[in-house]
Amino acid sequence: MSRRASSGDHTRIGDLTRPIRADRQLVTRRGNRWVLAAFGFAVVGSLLAALFVLPVQTWISQKEQIDTKRAELEVLTKTNGPLQAEVSRLETIDGAREAARDELSMVEPGEQRISVMPATEAGALPLPTGWPYDTFTQIVSTRLAPPPVAPASTAP
Repeated sequence: MSRRASSGDHTRIGDLTRPIRADRQLVTRRGNRWVLAAFGFAVVGSLLAALFVLPVQTWISQKEQIDTKRAELEVLTKTNGPLQAEVSRLETIDGAREAARDELSMVEPGEQRISVMPATEAGALPLPTGWPYDTFTQIVSTRLAPPPVAPASTAP
């Protein structure tokens, strides 16, 4: 007769719940059982974290990255429209001629190109500091300033 038949419990649960003989136990002291149980829970917790928590965290971070990339794509798409219009304009003969005039200073036969310096703010000159430039800047500023208004005289 087998051991199972002699124990009187013929179910699989009975095999798991039946006490184990002391000479067959892996851990004999109660304190060591708690350490083994804690180690088992740590292993199971690590497996659960590796299988569930870490992939969820990765999924959330990837979702944030996708949102950021979509915003960047939207900005690039908005910028691409005017650039494509500029490319289409430059592909025409008139557009290429205008670009050559602006960027390469091209002139048509019979034309003369005159370069004009841009106006500065209120006569400010882009001169370095120090002598004699400070004196020259003061002279130009004085000449460009509006004339002083004479106070109205009162008659006695």
